[in-house]
Amino acid sequence: MREIKGTIEDIIFMNPDNGYSVILIDYEGDPLTVVGNFPPVSEGESVELSGEFVTHPKFGKQFKVATVKRAEPQSVDSIIRFLSSGLIKGVGPKTAMNIVNTFGRKTLEVIENTPQKLSQIRGITPAKAQIIQEEYLKNKRIQDAVMFLQNYGITINTALKIYGIYAESTIERVKANPYCLIEDVDGIGFLTADRIASNMGIAKDSPLRIRAGILHVLTDTGERNGNTYLPKEILLEEVYKLILQDEALVANAVDSLILDGKLRTEEVDGATAVFDRKTYRAERGIAKSLMERLALANRVYTDASRDISNYQQIYSIDFNEAQVDAIKCVMENGVSVITGGPGTGKTTVIKCIIYLAERLGLKYSLMAPTGRAAKRITESTGKNASTVHRALGRNDEDGEALEVDLVIVDEVSMMDVYLMNVLLKRIPQHAKVVLVGDKDQLPSVGAGNVLSDILKCGLVPNVKLEFIYRQSGGSLIAENAHMVNMGQMPNLDEKNRDFFFINSTSVEETAKTVLDLVQFRIPKFLDIDPLKIQVLCPMKNGDAGVKNLNNLLQQRLNQNGGGLTVKETLLKKGDKVMHTVNNYSLKWVRYSPYYESGEGVFNGDMGVVEYADAGTGELKVVFDDGREAVYSRVELDELTLAYAVTVHKSQGSEFDAVIIPLAAGSPQIMTRNLLYTAITRAKKMVIIVGSRFNVKRMVENDYIASRYSALKFFMTSAEREFRLLYDSVD
Repeated sequence: MREIKGTIEDIIFMNPDNGYSVILIDYEGDPLTVVGNFPPVSEGESVELSGEFVTHPKFGKQFKVATVKRAEPQSVDSIIRFLSSGLIKGVGPKTAMNIVNTFGRKTLEVIENTPQKLSQIRGITPAKAQIIQEEYLKNKRIQDAVMFLQNYGITINTALKIYGIYAESTIERVKANPYCLIEDVDGIGFLTADRIASNMGIAKDSPLRIRAGILHVLTDTGERNGNTYLPKEILLEEVYKLILQDEALVANAVDSLILDGKLRTEEVDGATAVFDRKTYRAERGIAKSLMERLALANRVYTDASRDISNYQQIYSIDFNEAQVDAIKCVMENGVSVITGGPGTGKTTVIKCIIYLAERLGLKYSLMAPTGRAAKRITESTGKNASTVHRALGRNDEDGEALEVDLVIVDEVSMMDVYLMNVLLKRIPQHAKVVLVGDKDQLPSVGAGNVLSDILKCGLVPNVKLEFIYRQSGGSLIAENAHMVNMGQMPNLDEKNRDFFFINSTSVEETAKTVLDLVQFRIPKFLDIDPLKIQVLCPMKNGDAGVKNLNNLLQQRLNQNGGGLTVKETLLKKGDKVMHTVNNYSLKWVRYSPYYESGEGVFNGDMGVVEYADAGTGELKVVFDDGREAVYSRVELDELTLAYAVTVHKSQGSEFDAVIIPLAAGSPQIMTRNLLYTAITRAKKMVIIVGSRFNVKRMVENDYIASRYSALKFFMTSAEREFRLLYDSVD
């Protein structure tokens, strides 16, 4: 890391959103281009920079900035340039010259401490003098805050994000409690906040640290393991492992957080369950909403037999008994659940429900958790479907109620407790709710066991579809998926259909085979673009894992130069990428089939990079559903390469062709339901690359990671409360 000093000569470019700048400085008498994230600066300022010299292929030698320290201009000329740079509103070159001619090198001291003196100058009223001081101090506070945070190892990019949240109180807030960053700033976890606190001299046994550790463990167990709570004993153990402090101190801190209302407890399955407040509210809210709907929702009518018969005649369809039961279940209940694997006719049932709704004049809405899943519903039903996030608009309970009489949500197994709670709160009480999914797929990436718990509680009317329609049409994908789901070895030997197995004896051979399949063999066989082929990996690491295959596939498929480096990965024009978090404020536009715009790009959305501009730090992605979004440098870490993704990340999606590289891995990962989920993501072709032993090992491994979730408990409790209420009314 080099350190240099210089004076800012020219600000060639500055992105106001993230501070990414291209600046020309006077360095040892010669001009030098410096690039990176800067706090607000202006021409004439002296700066101390740390970073490294790099050579840009087009623009030559540059200095890539890591940290910036600002020094106020000292010479009369530099002060004039600083004031007239436009950083301080209301001060142009002429006014700057008059101020400096009057106060000389003391100009900045006067502006900061005695601004009323500025009114001595012609054209500056006392009110304008006050504005000049406020503008000067505002920029100084930003610079001071950024430099303060840099001292604790925080990048300029993150520092500007922190200032955007805390504004003038940044230094005060962080000094008082650096652990507040965990809850308030995306991308800052306990370890970062703990390092800052340690550098500030906060004691290891500080109540602030212990409380933050407790809240972090509960948040982390939801994000990593899908738990909505932890038994109190396990919570204490995990917090102790994290902060290595006396268990009595931790136990007292937990009790204190419970008294403060930050944590909530219930007796679940014979143990004291500890929830963070947000998750408790979400899981309990789902239970209450579902039980209210079952008890109070209007029934349109109870006998749909005639209309179902008419539908079959009109469309020449012969429903099986379970499909008829599913349609009747929807029409007779406020909430209903329809489950089934691939090829069991879930879409056909949805079409009939839509037909009945239209006959009755009901306003309905079709939804799915991801853009790909919503697009699939639109294509299969001919009716417009949207993501749950887009349908809600605002991601909170207090938004306006949806104007609907019927809501059908597909791929419910993907939904976590937070999204499901908000959705149910926003659906009017009279409307019917239909939850559709496959209970045997992997659970949601987020916290909770929504679909599984709803089915296990036994209180919500549900129908399981089991007859496989696609099998009669010759689909080995559907047939093998169901065989895997039942613990049977799939048919790996039949050729010339839609399911293939390629034996591979090493991970190196597996990786090479995957590359050849994506680049040459499948595009030729199916006549499709390689970007339509999706590699689904059980694991992130290893030669046959997501990280390595993404790098290799990028080298094979994308020869474009340039790009932007994000977390040691180069993103270039033409790259296939995935958005990895929910960003509710990222703006997008869509030009086809008609123009529309909105906000919100969500975890799992996939697209292709249209351009990546190293000069501006901006990158544009065109998503699969036609939305286009421009990312600033501060948002780039929300993207990752997606030539290969984990099976978990593929949930709710469907691809023309799926390649599944199987290498040896942990029994907790190499499971039956993971293989089942991967196979069911394909429309036209599945290719497994690996050994028969690993396929057999996964089929026989019915391990499902248990989650601590309390939705079943809350639903049972809510049902009991409603029953007592109505019994007392009667």
